[in-house]
Amino acid sequence: MKNEVKPPQLPLELPVITTSNIKLRPLYDISTVDVSSKKSQLHKQAFAGNSNTESVVRHDLQNLIVARYLRIIPLDWSEEGRIGLRLEIHGCPYWADVINFDGQGVISYRFKMKKMKILKDVIALKFKTSESDGVILHGEGQQGDYITLELRRGRLLLQINLGSNQYGSILGHTSVTSGSLLDDHHWHSVEIERYKRNVNFTLDQHTQHFRTNGEFDHLDLDYELTFGGMPYSGKPVSGGRRNFKGCMESINYNGENITDLARRKKLDSSNFFQLTET
Repeated sequence: MKNEVKPPQLPLELPVITTSNIKLRPLYDISTVDVSSKKSQLHKQAFAGNSNTESVVRHDLQNLIVARYLRIIPLDWSEEGRIGLRLEIHGCPYWADVINFDGQGVISYRFKMKKMKILKDVIALKFKTSESDGVILHGEGQQGDYITLELRRGRLLLQINLGSNQYGSILGHTSVTSGSLLDDHHWHSVEIERYKRNVNFTLDQHTQHFRTNGEFDHLDLDYELTFGGMPYSGKPVSGGRRNFKGCMESINYNGENITDLARRKKLDSSNFFQLTET
């Protein structure tokens, strides 16, 4: 594995140097920004500059920003002098463990017990790919329960089944899609929060709220949860599903840092052909 310097987190500090009194307002790419719940306040915030040619005015932002670009919009300036601006933005390198999936193998997170009866789930990850199809994560149980997150024709598809009865009168299959053109080779963030039948499905800060079908509250899974594809069985993947080909980072499952476990070789990745950290 190797490390990659991601784009800097902008800005941790925002010193403003001007040649005349000027007031600025920053804008950032909201589709790629990662900030706290106070991001709306940042849009409305203005930064006053200096009133002479020598002094330096410094502004420290309280909330962390990860953005593709930062745009500065002048709002006001002194009528006594010429309009001018010098600006410095100080950030810091953003390091992350990135796992490169080659479309062949998967990472397997084995449960401490063979059978898990789960009432609450929190799954979060980021992915980047140029492929329109691929299974991102999958877990299943012998009683018919399953959870699958996959790309299908560039859209994100989440499928959950908390259980169906043997007579077919209770059908638990639930399917929800989100986004489009997600095979753009840009980073996208996903979070799945489930408590009983209530699910929050978030893609790039857009959240869908829904309830699963059926009458059962627990997700019964056996043995493992796999990332990057279906469990390896030595047989062709059923249903024409393909494994994920691309990159993932910041994988978390119910408080477990899956990315860090994979980096420290604490997970089963024996059939994972290109496990790299970039």
